[in-house]
Amino acid sequence: MAAPAVALVAGFASYKAQSQPLNPVASSLASYHQRGLPPGGIVADGSGTAMIAQPSSSAKASAKPAKAAQSVTAKAPTPAPSTQSGSSGNSAASLQASVQKDIASGNDLLAIGQYLVENGYSAAAAAGVASCVDGESGGNPESVGSGGGGLIGWTPLSSAAPNPNVITGNVAQDMMTQLADLLYYNSTEIGQSLVVELNSNTDPVAAADFFSQYFEKPAVTDSDVVPAVAEQVFSELGG
Repeated sequence: MAAPAVALVAGFASYKAQSQPLNPVASSLASYHQRGLPPGGIVADGSGTAMIAQPSSSAKASAKPAKAAQSVTAKAPTPAPSTQSGSSGNSAASLQASVQKDIASGNDLLAIGQYLVENGYSAAAAAGVASCVDGESGGNPESVGSGGGGLIGWTPLSSAAPNPNVITGNVAQDMMTQLADLLYYNSTEIGQSLVVELNSNTDPVAAADFFSQYFEKPAVTDSDVVPAVAEQVFSELGG
C-alpha cells in the first residue's frame, strides 16, 4: 500500500516543477547585470541561484595595466644653501658668536664692547663703557662689594632689571644676563637721549668720561675711567 502513495507524491512534485513558468524579466536582468559586472562578480538569475560573471577575452585584455612611460627629463639639482653673510659681512649671528667666544675665553671687556656694537653703539662709545666697567668691577660679572655687584655695581643687586638674578655662579650665563640689563639701564633708567649723546663721541676716552659722569656717577668723577682699556677695546673693535 505504501508504494502507490510514494509514486503519487513524486508525480505531483514533478508536475509542479514543470508547471512553474520562467520569469523572463528576472532572466533578462540577470543577463544584463552579468555583462556589466567585473570579473568574478555575483548576480542573481531570478531563480534563487547565484551566478558568477565570467570575464570575456576582451575584458581580460583591457584589464591589464599599461606600462608607465619612463621620464627622460633630468631632475634639476637642489641648490645648496648660501653661506654668505650680508653686505657688511658682520651679521648679528656672527657678532653674537664672537661675544660668546670672548666670554668663554675670559675676554669679558672685549665681549662687552662687541655686544654694545651689536646693539647699535658706536665703537668709541662701546669702548668707553667697557673702560668704566673695568673701573667698576674689573669686567668680572661675579664681582660683589659695598652692597652691590655685577659689571656696573648694581646697588642693591635686586635693582638690576629687567632680570635681577644677575649673580648665580654661572659666569657665562651671568655675563649675558648683565649685558642685557646694562642695555636696559642705559636706555631706560638713564635715558635714550643720553645714549644718543654718548654715541656722538668719536674718542673712546671722552666717551668713557661721559659714561662715568652721566651713567655711573661715582662719588669721585671719572674715578672709574681706565683710559688704556678704552683705547685697547676701541682698537680691537676696529676703531
